[in-house]
Amino acid sequence: MAHEKSKRDRGRGKKSFRAQMRASLMNPGFFCGTVLLATVFLIAAYPYREYLLETGGSVEGAAWIAVFACGVASERSLLFLPLLVPLAASAEVSQELKSRYALFLVARTGKKSYVTDKICGTACAGGLMTVLAMTVMLAAAAVWCADIPDLSHGSAVISGWSILPDMACGFLNGALWSLVGSAAAVLSRNHYVAYAVPFILYYVLAVFQERYYTELYFLNPRQWAYPSYYGAGVCIVLLTLLGGAASFTLGKLMERRLS
Repeated sequence: MAHEKSKRDRGRGKKSFRAQMRASLMNPGFFCGTVLLATVFLIAAYPYREYLLETGGSVEGAAWIAVFACGVASERSLLFLPLLVPLAASAEVSQELKSRYALFLVARTGKKSYVTDKICGTACAGGLMTVLAMTVMLAAAAVWCADIPDLSHGSAVISGWSILPDMACGFLNGALWSLVGSAAAVLSRNHYVAYAVPFILYYVLAVFQERYYTELYFLNPRQWAYPSYYGAGVCIVLLTLLGGAASFTLGKLMERRLS
């Protein structure tokens, strides 16, 4: 009996998580955020594409990869990312708790399953939005740069393999800021806070590091998102640890509200 109950609980948990992901991905905010973020990437990369056209080619390797890397790594792109990522799902938890719809879901799936599903759904929504916007940017760069020759002669500074860690860092970075926004909304009991806190926190941390802790590059969120002083492995580890801390904080805040 206990074994059958456990199987039923796992089945309900899987259905709950799928429903959570479906609701997040069908959310108009997810679509709007993806389009806006991809547009920011394209705008940030446009001057570099024009530069490559004027100079006659790319000495860093395939032009489309170089333009893609420029677009996703620019300061403007990294600044807008924590502003747009929360549109995906960061406000959902706070709204459900406020409307008491969360109590209905907890009664169906259990508190632990509900909290876990919401944390995973919030993180995945932010991460997938970032990766999808980067994919759109990559496809656009391939079309944009089809007529720009590769002048690296096989000694490319930027290779196609660099796209994989970029995508991994992008997913984890989007997940982090989505979780931060959700935790801020639950703590303040105001879902609008979810859209402001990640951007403010990112800006404050970046400015403080550049002005007061110039040698401590790991304190700058730009270095978590796109490594320039560290390797991609270091950034992935940092983002994973920070995302875990944000998940733990959000879970505790949700449990406190539900109790």
